Parts: sequence; C-alpha cells; structure tokens
Amino acid sequence: MAAPQHVRAAPLARALRATATATATATASVPVPVPVPAGIKSQGTSRRALLGLSEPQLRQLAIDLGQQSYRGKQLHDLLYKSRAKQIQEFNHVPKAFREALLGAGWSVGRSPVHHAVTASDGTTKILLKLEDNRLIETVGIPVDDDNKGSSRLTACVSSQVGCPLRCSFCATGKGGFARNLQPHEIVEQVLAIEETFKHRVTNVVFMGMGEPMMNLKSVLEAHQCFNKELKIGQRMMTISTVGVPNTIKMLASHKLQSTLAVRSCGRRLFLAPSLTPWEH
Repeated sequence: MAAPQHVRAAPLARALRATATATATATASVPVPVPVPAGIKSQGTSRRALLGLSEPQLRQLAIDLGQQSYRGKQLHDLLYKSRAKQIQEFNHVPKAFREALLGAGWSVGRSPVHHAVTASDGTTKILLKLEDNRLIETVGIPVDDDNKGSSRLTACVSSQVGCPLRCSFCATGKGGFARNLQPHEIVEQVLAIEETFKHRVTNVVFMGMGEPMMNLKSVLEAHQCFNKELKIGQRMMTISTVGVPNTIKMLASHKLQSTLAVRSCGRRLFLAPSLTPWEH
C-alpha cells in the first residue's frame, strides 16, 4: 500500500461523462499485469464463509439445513453484533444446527491477527493471516473532528493478495500477485479494525493491497455488506483505482452513491480506453 502520486475523486454517477475511441497511447499507458499461473485465482478458502451473507440469505440457509427461518436471524446477530469467530461459539443456536453447518462445509470466515503496529498518530496497520497462510494488510486511521465533537475511523481495505500491476508509486506489486480476495476476506478487515480500536468504522476506502477494479465482484459484494449489514453509508465509501480498462463503465452501471478516486501511475491518467485521458 502506498500514497498515489495524483488522485482525482468524483461521484460514480459522473465517472462516465466522456466517451471516445481508445488510442494506442492510452492503452499502452495502463500498467501491465504480471503473468499469473493458470488456476491461481481460484485458490483461497476451502470452506464456505457465513460472513458477508445478508439476513435473507442466512434465513434461507437455515431453512435449507432443516431449521426455522428465525435461526437465520440468530446467525446474522452472531456474525455482525456478537462478532463470533467460530461456529462453535454459536451458543444461542441448537447444537444440531451448529453440527449441520460444519458438516455442510461452512465456517464463519474470520482470520486471526498475525501482527499489528500502531504509529504515533494512532494509525494502525493490521496483518491478517488467511486460511491459506497468506498475509494481507488493512489500515485503521482515526481522525478527531474537533468542529463536530465526534471522531471518525477510516478503514483502508485490501482487495487482492499482492497486486498484478506494476505501479511505480506502490511496493505491493513488486511482491507479485497470488489471488483475489473473497468477499468475506474484505469484510473481515473492517471487523478487525473495529475490534482493535473498539470503535465502529465510519468510512471505508478500497485502497489497500491490490487493484479493486480487478476484483470487482468481490469488492461490490463487500461494499453491499458494509452498507446493509454494518450500516456504513454508501457516501462514506471510496473505491480507488489506477484506471483499469473497461471496468469503470461496469462499476458505474451499479449506480453506487460512493466516490471513485482515480490515481495515476505516471504523467498521464487514464480512466479506461473509452474515456479521455487527463494530462498532468
């Protein structure tokens, strides 16, 4: 994770104001992905994760496993309110239901904190150790708002293990790319920050390890979970990108009320081949 050289932010609704034919220069200026071995993206967790599922999905899961619908509401509370980290901690549901979940290959989807370090200003970087023993980082940034007498806590979350791009300002890509993160692996980063600070996260920025637009499906699912399950407003979330071709139009089609921040990798900033380049 590193600070970008140039950043421009705009609501997603305005991200598609300009359309034009792609030029060879624009295409060449986009960072070139590192070759990824076949099949590596599919690697990750071996069990299905409950974390990230909505209450309706959890209710349906309960029914599918022979339970009453309200058991799904109990699962929802255990995941997002009690913050249980293992199914064995689900003391409020029958033992038979817990065993059915385990037997069907489900897990909570939480990873242990491998290491955490806090700077003098309170900013804390947390390393999480995933099920496949890979490490990802997430950062919590506390800010006191003196004018309003309140405090904010921003979570910078990763979307990939490593990064397939070679941006000049970022060290993550130099370590190579392993795989995309699954939705629950993004969601759990915010939970880890809240548990570390003992304060709810008020803002989320998708600008940790990896390029969010190259794992858009998981990013969108995590975005929805943050909004619906953790009650973080869409306007309090920002998706940061270097401008991967053909992805911003796809993102804009979801009509999110969040902010798009575009950072450059050099002299010219390209949102996508179909958009006009911005000169710096």
